[in-house]
Amino acid sequence: MFDILAITLLIVIALALAVLEIFFLPGITIAGICSLVFYGGGIYYAYVLFGTNGAVITLLVAAIVTIAVIIGFMRSRSFDKIALHTEIDSVVPSQVSADIKVGDVGKTLTRLNPMGKVIVRQHTVEAQAENELIEEETPVRIIRVEPNVVIVCKENE
Repeated sequence: MFDILAITLLIVIALALAVLEIFFLPGITIAGICSLVFYGGGIYYAYVLFGTNGAVITLLVAAIVTIAVIIGFMRSRSFDKIALHTEIDSVVPSQVSADIKVGDVGKTLTRLNPMGKVIVRQHTVEAQAENELIEEETPVRIIRVEPNVVIVCKENE
């Protein structure tokens, strides 16, 4: 009787760790590895005590119960209470205007650390400092224009 209880306990612990790994812990963690170890331990213990038939029955029961618990947990409404329901409303930076050319002079609106905003010819664009940090309200010169960003350096260079 103790042997069946020990096998059951190993499989239940493995199942709990598997659910924890799948639904609550991102990536492959210690819980997932321990879950595999507990599943393996329970099946091996069943093999040692009951032979091949006992191990196969234990494996099938563990697999069926694990799949049933995971499906049941996914259909559960209690999972909706902890799920994230926010929407992302941010946008990709806009294209750089066609009238902004290499050599144009502008002024930083924010600190370029190394990215920030500059204003060039009444256009506010995303900018990247070439080699240094540039403080706000600093005159800058455009040295390269890319589709979504301009590369700038300080004007006095």
